Formats: sequence, structure tokens, C-alpha cells
Amino acid sequence: MVQNHCTDLIRYVARNRLRNSPPLTFLSLPREIRDKIYDLALVSVSPIIAWKGSWKFELHYFPKPEGQLVPDLSSCIRWRNIDQEAISASLRPVNVKLILCNKTVSHEAALVFYRKNTFSFLGEHNWDPIVSWLEAIGAENRNSLLLMEIDAYRPDAVWQRSSGERVMEPAGYTREEIYPRHPYLPLPTSENALRYGPVENINPAVETIFILLGRMESEQKLTIVMQLPLYLYPGARTPRGEWDSSPWRGWYSMDLPNLVEKFRSLHTQRVEVLWKGEECRQELEDQQAIIERIGWDINVLPSKHDELHPNPEYHGCHPVTGEWRIAKYILKRKELTGTLWAQEPCPYHDVSPGILHTCI
Repeated sequence: MVQNHCTDLIRYVARNRLRNSPPLTFLSLPREIRDKIYDLALVSVSPIIAWKGSWKFELHYFPKPEGQLVPDLSSCIRWRNIDQEAISASLRPVNVKLILCNKTVSHEAALVFYRKNTFSFLGEHNWDPIVSWLEAIGAENRNSLLLMEIDAYRPDAVWQRSSGERVMEPAGYTREEIYPRHPYLPLPTSENALRYGPVENINPAVETIFILLGRMESEQKLTIVMQLPLYLYPGARTPRGEWDSSPWRGWYSMDLPNLVEKFRSLHTQRVEVLWKGEECRQELEDQQAIIERIGWDINVLPSKHDELHPNPEYHGCHPVTGEWRIAKYILKRKELTGTLWAQEPCPYHDVSPGILHTCI
């Protein structure tokens, strides 16, 4: 189909050329015709996956002693598995080889490719792959970007002691290296001991992303869509009910969106950050005043966009007229005013009492 469209465009130009004109080449086509060809060859209807990955792990055990039912764990090896097939598949509908042609075609093709596609970063990244990609495509191509989508999972957890020291989460939830607390999120000053518990471990690479984007010269707005996990948003109420036996799994503090808005306001005003997700409509209606009070502007899409939850018995929604309706919403962090402070640790955890006394 693309080839037929391109052929028709070239034939249209050829029919209107003088008999003694020089041989027709791609660069002798008018720029508007070349741009249409680039659109057909380089613009995908689906997002281009720049990175996709997930955590994998492998457990190793000591030899099981005689009479012991379960062997003791000796080690757990974790690594990020990059889904190269998904990345490659997202590029198949486009002809990126055009970007490797001569200098003129490469420049024109790259302009269309980076300006008219959506670039996605999916799965359990730690923000480093986004920095690497932005550096790899170079300043000129960064300048063309208009839309990025980033999976914004809850940051990795570390444990904060009452002294403010951050250590590995005792229940084994820490998977990243322990990053330093950012200076823009200081601990509250008090003579009393700080609260202890799980806090979010945010990679300094998040700021590097906005520093790189802040070097762009284009006046066009770049939108970054932070795609939130299902039924989880920063500042969410937790637990959802008496039945919730793992409320710490629903904890997502405001530290990450607060830092993102701080970095955006400091380094690049032309970037807009939107946080998108899905949640029970009744939950959103119940919590809208709280959501706005903690710093969000919220836009809940009309009910015609709702979906019915397929397994309501496994989700903590409210029943509405006998249905379990899942609404789509968009959050935007309000302008920051005053001093930012690190949010207090999650009040819930599953650290056993026998270990807890060593973590305070």
C-alpha cells in the first residue's frame, strides 16, 4: 500500500516535467511530496517501543537436610529482561532505513520520524534506559519530539530508619541500588525521631531526563504521558477496606510527581507532564476532593469511556447500580508553592516483629 502511494506521487510529478529535464531523482521531488512519502514510510499508527523490560529472578537453595520439608534459600539472582522482540516488532511497520540515507534525506526523514511518532518506555525500567535513549538520538532529534509515554510504576522501596538512614527493605522488596535522597526532598526537621518504614527509592536519572529535554530549542510542546498502574495513583487512599491484607502494595507517595514537577519547572517549561490511569469511577468520585487537596488537577473522562471490570469480586471498587465501572482519568500536578518535603514512610509493612526491632 505504501509503495503504491509513493509510486502514484512520483508519477504525478513525472507527468508534469519538461521533456528535456534532468533525470528524476528523489531529491528532485518537491519537498511537500517528499514529506508525504516520509509520512507513509515512517509514521506508525501504534507507539514506537523504545524500551520494554521486566524483572526476572532465579532462586537457589542449599541442599535440603534430612527430615526438612523445604530447603533453605541460599541466594536470589535478579535481572532485567529486555523484550527485544516487542521493540523490533514496533519498528516493522516503518522503514527506518531512510534515516540512514544521504545527509539530506536522513535529516528530513528523522525530522518526520521523531516528530510524528509516539515513543514508549514500557515495563519495569529504572529511568536509566530513557536517559540512554535521549542521549543516543542526539540533540537535533530530541528537538523534534512531541509525545513520549512512560510506564510510571511505583518506585522501588527502601527502608528508612528513625535516624533517616536508608537501607535495604527488610522484607526483600528492594531491587535497585539505594539512591541518595534528593536535596529537593529534605526530611522534616524535628528533635524527635523520624518515622521508620518503607520509602520510595527514586533514581537521580529522572532529573537528567528533564535536563536533556531542557536543552531543546524548539518552541513546540513536548507531552510526556506517565502511564500509571491499574487502580493505583500517587497519593491514593490505602487500605481500600478491612479485607485488604497487603495495604503496603497500594502505597504510592507524592515524592515522584513532586520531583518531576520540580525538575520540569526548573529545566524545561515547554514540557507538559500528564499522569493517566484507570480507577473505579465511584472511588474517583469519593476521593476527588482529597486528590485535589494533595496537589492534583484531575480530569475524569465521561462515562461513555468507562469499562466494566471483568472480575469485580477481586477488586475493591464500589458497586454502582449493580455494575463495576472503571473510569479513565488524567492527573496534572499543580504548580508547586513553598518548600517540598519528603513524604513520611508508608505506615504499612510486612516486616516480621522478630526482624523489625533491628530496623528501627
